Amino acid sequence: MKLKFGNESIIVYDENYEVHIQKKIFGGYTLKKYVRDSIFDLLESRDIRVEISQEEAIDLGKELLDKIYKTKNVQINFNPLTT
Repeated sequence: MKLKFGNESIIVYDENYEVHIQKKIFGGYTLKKYVRDSIFDLLESRDIRVEISQEEAIDLGKELLDKIYKTKNVQINFNPLTT
C-alpha cells in the first residue's frame, strides 16, 4: 500500500486498486475505489459527511482498498429498455 498526495486529492493504492480521497467543500470527504490505471472502472464510492481528520480519511481509504468482494464477474445491464 502506497500513498500519493496531489493538489486536491490523496491516492491510496496497491498493485490492483486505487482509492481517491477528495475533501469536500463543506466538510467531509469523498472516497472512490477504482481498478488501477482505469479511471472508468469505479468499484465503490463513499461520502463521509462529517468533519474528520485527514489521517482518519486515509485510514478509511486503506479499509476500502483492503475490502474483498466475494462476487466476481457480475453482469449488469445498464440499458433496461433492451430486451
